[in-house]
Amino acid sequence: MPVRQTLLLRFGLVFLIGATGEAKSLPPKPVQPVIADGIRYSAEGSGRDQYVVAADLSSGSLLWKVKVFRSLTTPWKEIDVQIVFISDLKLVGDTLLVRDERSRCYSVNLITKRVKKQQCNGFFSLKALG
Repeated sequence: MPVRQTLLLRFGLVFLIGATGEAKSLPPKPVQPVIADGIRYSAEGSGRDQYVVAADLSSGSLLWKVKVFRSLTTPWKEIDVQIVFISDLKLVGDTLLVRDERSRCYSVNLITKRVKKQQCNGFFSLKALG
């Protein structure tokens, strides 16, 4: 088989494997929303981009939505082992603490809507890790 055809065949196989890998992704585990002062804070996302959403509790209307992080992926690995979802939310004062499935933490300032990478510092109990 000529070199060009071999390369095209290999590229096609990698593309197909990547496409089927994306189809195998499982939905994230449900994340308990946080409710405070008539606002419901919840996790949302496609697997690549993860958001915190604030909604009015009584009307359900969206107040704001902020991107917390993005999962970077490479095409030669299965998507389902690369994407990361939000796993926990916790309210501490005017800050919503967010933990992902890899135990990385972020803070969302509820006033400014700014997101910062954060040390977890025991904010989430060991029970929640399991």
